[in-house]
Amino acid sequence: MVAKGKKASADAVYAKKTIKSSNPFDNSTAQSSKRGNPFDVHVNKEKFKILGRICKHDRGMPGVSRAKALQKRAQTLGQQFAVKHKTNRFKDNRIGKHLSGDQLTESVMNARYLAEKMSQVRSNQKAEKFNLNDDELLTHRGQTLEEIEQYRDERSDDEELDDEALDADFTAAAHFGGEGDSAQDRQAAIDEMIVEQKRRKNEIAKEKDEVYDLTEKLDANYKLLLPLVAKATKDEQDAKPPPDAYDKLLKEMIFEPRGSVADKLINPDELAKQEAARLEKLENERLRRMRADGEEDEEASIAKPKHRSADDLDDGYFLAGEDDEGDDTLAYDLDGNLGTHLNGKKELKAEGNENEDDEEEGEEEEDEDSDEESDSEVDNLSDLKESESESEQEEAPKASKKKAKKSENTIPASLDTSIPFTIKMPKTYEDFTELLSKHATAQKATIIERIIKCNHPKLEGVNRENVVKLYSFLLQYLKDLFEDANEQDIREHFQLLSKLMPHLYELTQLNPERMSNTLLEVIKEKYGEFRKNHKMYASLETLVYFKLVANLYSTSDFRHPVVTPCFIFMQHVLSRSRVRTRQEISMGLFLVTVVLEFVSQSKRLVPAVFNFLQGIVHMSIPKRDVEQLEITPPFERDGPLSKLLALPANSECTKLESQQLQPADLVTQTITPDFKVRALDTSLLLIKEALQLVEEHAGACYLAQPFLRLLSRLPLESYPEHVHLHHKEATELAEKLAAQKMKPLAPAAKKPKALRLLEPRFEAVYDDKRRPKMSKAKEERAKLLHKIKREKKGAIREIRRDTAFVQELKLKQTLQSDKERHEKVKRIYQEASVQQGELNELARAKKKKKF
Repeated sequence: MVAKGKKASADAVYAKKTIKSSNPFDNSTAQSSKRGNPFDVHVNKEKFKILGRICKHDRGMPGVSRAKALQKRAQTLGQQFAVKHKTNRFKDNRIGKHLSGDQLTESVMNARYLAEKMSQVRSNQKAEKFNLNDDELLTHRGQTLEEIEQYRDERSDDEELDDEALDADFTAAAHFGGEGDSAQDRQAAIDEMIVEQKRRKNEIAKEKDEVYDLTEKLDANYKLLLPLVAKATKDEQDAKPPPDAYDKLLKEMIFEPRGSVADKLINPDELAKQEAARLEKLENERLRRMRADGEEDEEASIAKPKHRSADDLDDGYFLAGEDDEGDDTLAYDLDGNLGTHLNGKKELKAEGNENEDDEEEGEEEEDEDSDEESDSEVDNLSDLKESESESEQEEAPKASKKKAKKSENTIPASLDTSIPFTIKMPKTYEDFTELLSKHATAQKATIIERIIKCNHPKLEGVNRENVVKLYSFLLQYLKDLFEDANEQDIREHFQLLSKLMPHLYELTQLNPERMSNTLLEVIKEKYGEFRKNHKMYASLETLVYFKLVANLYSTSDFRHPVVTPCFIFMQHVLSRSRVRTRQEISMGLFLVTVVLEFVSQSKRLVPAVFNFLQGIVHMSIPKRDVEQLEITPPFERDGPLSKLLALPANSECTKLESQQLQPADLVTQTITPDFKVRALDTSLLLIKEALQLVEEHAGACYLAQPFLRLLSRLPLESYPEHVHLHHKEATELAEKLAAQKMKPLAPAAKKPKALRLLEPRFEAVYDDKRRPKMSKAKEERAKLLHKIKREKKGAIREIRRDTAFVQELKLKQTLQSDKERHEKVKRIYQEASVQQGELNELARAKKKKKF
């Protein structure tokens, strides 16, 4: 039964599908459906068919594509061309258009007015360029100011509010007889009008009197109420609670003085010009004081009596403040001689002048004595590298008890009047040395500072070469000073170097490249001299140049054009030069100090420094002739030089005080017991500093072990207590570093081995185009360039078609406008011909009437 049912349903469905509709339009396709026109298809034929090449453009429909492009251009370029130079909406472009009426402040309105004025100026700039008239119209509430002023009728309270002109009734009655039945006499009407005017004036005067009386009464009552009101307010104030902390803080903030406006920042050019002008002014004053120009005129102007009238009674002669000033009025004395002062103080004044001169001479001597101290203070402050003038760094001296006329000419004690304030740049080195030789050491730094300020590159372009020349002169001057230095003046030379250091730094900052090249050339020259005899220590001026480099440049850089050559030069000196005299030991310790200063930030490993310090300790250990200790050259294992710094057993050096190396040690050859103590003490301090720098290195234990072997052999019985203390500190630090264990080497963590992947093999598809063999990158680049070229050609083609479309639109627009114009002209001609025909008809009619 189930099978039968299924079969019956299937037959019914099949029967339903096979039934054809009797309506002939059921199977017809819709008219709007897209059908392909076979005539629109264009077949692109190929000359040769190549296997494996897929041709994407074998057939196309150019007509359909052209229609789509035209439709797209009509919807884009056509719409834009249609609305060109047209505005379809009003936009509010005013300033503050989003603000409401309450938010429109006066500043917004002024900004709007200014913007509108500027737009008018731009639009009518040529026409209004020479127009001196002010054609702008200012409005208020829709009316111009001229209209408001024209119709304004401002009346005060005292004026009469009623219009005193003749009213309409009077005019009608007087001139036209009135509207009544009986005519009124003209004289009677005028009399009535006069009476009416008098009555109104009396009423107005009466009202004014009443208002005045009421005002006076109100003022009197108010004066009676004032005490009560004041008392009530006072009670209210007393009843107020005491102010809390917030109220107190608020009042303090209200009455707190606000910050004053600071002076504007001055650029370096203006600052240099001001400094040069100040020094020039001071120089002119110094020259005037030196030549004593103008003192006679000043004294004459002071001694000249003031104008006095002939009938002056000297009423104010004894006024306060005039007792100190002498009266220069002359009179006759008892003997009849002319020239006696009325107050009788002529002799006292002369004595006072002499005393003042003596005081001035004494003060000038004190100023000369204090010049060195003041200049040293100025130089010590100048290393802050903040360009402050001398007047800002120096304090004015205490006011002396002189007259007011002398107080204006007082000179600060810190300014040395013997040095010119404006100094020209010397042309030769001999002139430069001659200029410095005339002054003391404390004044030379001031001379250099004033030369720099007067020849600053910001003032003139020529000064760029002058500062380079000055830098070269200073380097040569330092060379001459330290080349021939002796025990007496070596300390003074180092003091001068300390004072010149800020000015050398300033010169280096003015032109870093030129200054660095100059200093580097000097270092190269010194290194060439050292290579000729590398067993001898470099000269003292070379060590001074190393110290100069440490202070002028950044020594922590990994590579530096000036610091790196000096760093290598110093290591060569420490590792190759022999140590045989007191001067060489002092120079070596000086170099070690400079090298440690070089590596204080970078903490580099310096083997020459460790070797030199070990050699100094080795030379301080007393040894027998057959005894040898391991040491690295240039130090000797045995012989007299191996125990050059060893103290004898019976030496009395235990009571020496702690001293650093002296400048005289750099120029002295003889070794004394006190120098041996100083050299070992300095070496122990440098050992501690060097070990602290390498404390974080992985091999610090190997660097500290040689020091332990040598420090343990030192006989400390012959040395003072401070050497014991420094020896203990260095030994403890070396033991701490030697006890450090190195981390065992471990292989780097290996990355997991990646699975072997087989790269797909790409077969090159053969095409008929022969291309040169290129690398993968060049091939990709060539493909990109080909694509760019193709896209560029397509873009140019589209631009050309867009231009042709726009030109076609313009042509259509022109033809349309011409057509409309022709139609209008035809219409005008037609109307004119009709009119002319009518006129001709009228003319013919007139001729007929005549005949």
